[in-house]
Amino acid sequence: MGYRRTLLTRWSRRDKLAILVIAVTIAFLTGTALVVAAVSTQTTSIAQEYGTDGTAAHYDSVARAHEAAGVNALVVPMATVELPSGETRYVAGISNRQASDFETDSGVSLPPPPSSGVTSGTRRTQGQQRLNGNQQSLTVSVTPRPSSQQLIPSDWYVAHPKTVTKLGASGAYVIHPATSRTGPNEGSVGIPSRGVALRSALAFFVASTRQLLSLLTLTAVGGTTLVGVTIYSVMKMNVRDRRQSIRILRSTGCRPRTVLSLFALRAGLLTLVGIGAGYSLGVILPNVAVNAAVSLGLPTSLSIHVTGAVLTVLGPLYVGTMLVALLAGGAAVWPTVSLPPALITGVFESRQTRKPSTNRLWRVFRLRLLDWRALAPSMATLTVFVTVVLLMASILGVVAPLISAEGTTITEPEAPHPMASNVPQQYADALRSQGVPASAEMIVFAVRNGHPIVVRAANYSAYTTVSNVTIENGRRPQSVDEAVIGSGLARTLGVKTGDRITLGGSTHPGIAMVRVVGTYSASGVEDDQLLVSLPVGRHLLGKTETTVQMIRTARKFQDDTSSSAVEVINLSVPDRVHPNSSVPIRARLRNFGSERTTREVSFTLGNASKSISPTLEPNSQRSVTVWLPTPPSGRGTLRVGEFTKSITVMSPDSIQVSGIPKRAPPNTAPRVSVSTVNGTPVANATIRLSNTTVRTASDGTARLPLTSTGRFTVRTMTRNRTVTQTIHVSRTAQRTMNGGIQIHPENPSILSQTEAHVRLSNPWNQTLTRQIRLAGDTPSQERTVSLPPGKAKTEVFHIGEQSPGSYSIQVISDGNRLSSDSYTVRGDERLIAAYSNDGQSTAGTGIGRAIRSAFGNLQLVFAVFLLLAAVMTIGSTTAVFAQAVQARQQAIGVYRATGVPPIRLLRLIAMDALTIGCIAVGGALFLGTAVIVSLARLDYLVAFGIRISPTLTPSFVFGAVAGGFTIILLSVGLVAGAFLLRSPAELVSNRSVSDNGRTMKEGRGVDD
Repeated sequence: MGYRRTLLTRWSRRDKLAILVIAVTIAFLTGTALVVAAVSTQTTSIAQEYGTDGTAAHYDSVARAHEAAGVNALVVPMATVELPSGETRYVAGISNRQASDFETDSGVSLPPPPSSGVTSGTRRTQGQQRLNGNQQSLTVSVTPRPSSQQLIPSDWYVAHPKTVTKLGASGAYVIHPATSRTGPNEGSVGIPSRGVALRSALAFFVASTRQLLSLLTLTAVGGTTLVGVTIYSVMKMNVRDRRQSIRILRSTGCRPRTVLSLFALRAGLLTLVGIGAGYSLGVILPNVAVNAAVSLGLPTSLSIHVTGAVLTVLGPLYVGTMLVALLAGGAAVWPTVSLPPALITGVFESRQTRKPSTNRLWRVFRLRLLDWRALAPSMATLTVFVTVVLLMASILGVVAPLISAEGTTITEPEAPHPMASNVPQQYADALRSQGVPASAEMIVFAVRNGHPIVVRAANYSAYTTVSNVTIENGRRPQSVDEAVIGSGLARTLGVKTGDRITLGGSTHPGIAMVRVVGTYSASGVEDDQLLVSLPVGRHLLGKTETTVQMIRTARKFQDDTSSSAVEVINLSVPDRVHPNSSVPIRARLRNFGSERTTREVSFTLGNASKSISPTLEPNSQRSVTVWLPTPPSGRGTLRVGEFTKSITVMSPDSIQVSGIPKRAPPNTAPRVSVSTVNGTPVANATIRLSNTTVRTASDGTARLPLTSTGRFTVRTMTRNRTVTQTIHVSRTAQRTMNGGIQIHPENPSILSQTEAHVRLSNPWNQTLTRQIRLAGDTPSQERTVSLPPGKAKTEVFHIGEQSPGSYSIQVISDGNRLSSDSYTVRGDERLIAAYSNDGQSTAGTGIGRAIRSAFGNLQLVFAVFLLLAAVMTIGSTTAVFAQAVQARQQAIGVYRATGVPPIRLLRLIAMDALTIGCIAVGGALFLGTAVIVSLARLDYLVAFGIRISPTLTPSFVFGAVAGGFTIILLSVGLVAGAFLLRSPAELVSNRSVSDNGRTMKEGRGVDD
């Protein structure tokens, strides 16, 4: 049994090198699987909180929907109606029992129908509406619907199923709650093979991971091909070394299958050791790369470790590699063992005399030392290399515009990822008012019929200002329920213009239906998106009417904020001041730059001015106060930076009168208050109305009797000061509160939470309860206020963040305007940039930030992959040329013995290798491209719903050709150098390579 042990366990240096090549290949495949698993874990953990909550599928008829519905499923008939304005709306038929049972089963609320008519989430008041259905037209009452019931879009009408039947049902939805297992082929996370998930964020990433695993299968096939070529080449050399031994074994009665099985087992043992080493390298190298990235300050967030899911992928991969190795070992020895023993010789160089050819092409491709049999295996290894590089380049070509795009994406500060970001939509309006193109957007992760889809919600007109898109077919969207689809996604889903698409909620349970009115083309990932309106996106994400996830611009704010930039962002000063005094002016400054900065700031009031030079740290704020002398009596203008404000200069003994209403009923006595401009009560002031005169008490107040009707002038006199006001006494007038309004902060910006402070007082001798309404250029707000006689209070109305511009506001009570005011909201791109990420906005796109949040530095991952791919290809190609050079070692020995210098032999071998490489590299480029193009056309190259199209750029072709020739030269250089270091006698005598320090001649060791 000594020959068995020798064939199985006596490993030469080339065998150990083969193990190294196999280990590198397995390390590449293992590292790829680990990174894919890390991506899956990272993205799934981000979306883990967003379970599916059930599934929904649309059917063209109610009958088909009932056939497909199972236990606990909800069938919702749908009618498509047209309004008198020409708009298209949907009417969903839901009964009270269905809504109650579904909420019990799933925890998701459905809006119940009204007793008659329909409900609408967009109506604020009850009214009538004409609905033109497929069967008949109805005029129905419309009842407002609470916004909390959001599974059904707010612009859909909800009615009893009988109403839908009258209008004419155009189809129906079958909705399965999450607890139901009767849905169509649902997975563990509720990914339906037909329809959508009610909440799709988690399902999107799980389905995308499955697509990544499909791409991993492609790389695994390439890796096993390299292992097969390496094992075949090494085993072919082992067979040549042991032809005499094989002849002796066959002559002494050893059966061919015994020798075949021994060489196959030898190949299996080499591969098994390589798999073990490769597994270790595959686990270690990605973690080393991640740790190195962290130490170098590169952003990365991948956590790479072996899990049970990874082993379920690697197990079949390793088994498949072993099978390929066993087959390669058997194939290498089969041509030898299949011959009769007498025909198995130790001569392994062709003895045929090569006749010179007169063909010019043949002369160009004539080989001097090597053999053309190296062409096929070398082309196979280079094809794998080109395929992997082309795949990586195509993926990077899709991802690169996301990671480093022109412009800026503004998200909420400290938001972990764009899905969790909330940014006021008016920031986009502010940027556009400054001439900066901006688009308010949201990303919706959806799944339709098992396919992940990236849906982007945006205003199409604004979107085109920051993205290069062109409508290829159809038209632009014009209404809320219209959408356009990228040509790449249209091919993936098989969608065309005119189709209606159902979408499920992303981070919020819901369903929506949009009609595709156009197909557009764009570059990169934008060609694989569905563009819907902002209201649809808000419904699917559960956002408010004023917020979005991000704002994209066509401008990089970093260019503006990289240098020092200190600006005044707010100014506070008294409205009224005394002459011959000093005015306190409080300014708030911000440094928008990235450097510590000192800037001179000038304050000017009338003819007086003062400058200060405060120092601010990067991205910091600071308040400063400056005192300036008041100008002469009258009005003065204050200027600080871009701010201007008027100041009224009044004498300290000037008086002000409050409490006199503009209209009042007769036989009443409103309470009048007299004070100085500083608020000090003025006692014994005279208030005269016609023939009636009253004087103020020590608290500065007095009751003014109103006995008769008419229009009167009220004069208040004290300290040689007179204030004149007009009052209209009418029997139709009502007792009203007195009111004043003040905006806080005084100079709001787009970042300010603006508030209106309304000061209300009751001048009457009875308690007043009134409806107070804040109206004007802001959304109307109402509240009921009750005030006892003579009391006052301040009501605060929250307005929030507003776009830049001028606004007027007024307080109205029972149709009477109590007070009014106007203010200006400042805003520019630097204020918005300051909001984003503490003064630094993010370059690129929203999905780009999502990729960085989920995966970290993808360039680092790709670099590691390409390095491993190059190393494993060099190893396999080295094995191929080692076989080719070994087959000509006697000729090399003769050349050496006749005095040919080693450098000349190296040049001859290199020239032959380059000659073979010309065809091998060209064939590999063609075959690799053909493989990727074929897989792309078969819709196999899709990840995260994005089609990966081959990127055949001149730079890629040049890089692939240069890389292929470099691999060939390095491989043949390593092999030729090893042979040329041996003595001519050893080469001519057919000695094998050294094995652990001792040399084995052909035929030795068989009976050891």
